Amino acid sequence: MTERCQLLYLSRLDAGTSPACVAEIVRAARQRNLAHGINSLLVFDGWRFCQYIEGTNAAVGGLAERIRTDVRHTDVTVLHQGPPVNPLVLKGHSLVYALDYDDSLDRFERIRGAQAIALLAGLLPSFDMDPEFA
Repeated sequence: MTERCQLLYLSRLDAGTSPACVAEIVRAARQRNLAHGINSLLVFDGWRFCQYIEGTNAAVGGLAERIRTDVRHTDVTVLHQGPPVNPLVLKGHSLVYALDYDDSLDRFERIRGAQAIALLAGLLPSFDMDPEFA
C-alpha cells in the first residue's frame, strides 16, 4: 500500500502578482490534483494562502516542490508535513476553495505540526467555502 502524506503550508501572494490569478490557480490545481489523487483545501484571505494537501508521499512531494518554485507565492512556510494526523474530511474533492475574511490565518504564524492541522479543522466553519463542499 502506498504511504499517505499531509502537507499544510502558509504563503504570501507575490507583491507583483494580482489576486485575480487565484482563479487560474484553483482551476489548474483542481485538474492536476484530480490526475494525481490529491485532495486539498486552499484558503485565501486576499494576500495569503493556507493550503492543506493530502495524497501519496510522491504526489504531495511533487506538488510541494511546484508550490515552492511558483513565482506567485513568496514566504512559503511549511506548518506540517508527514503522515496523516487528524485528516480533514474533504469528501474526495481535488481542491476546495475557501475565503477568509477575519484574519484567521494570523493564528498560523506561530503554530506547527498536529496543532496546525487541528486549528485548520476548527476554523473550517468560519471560512466562506465552495458551495458544493459546504
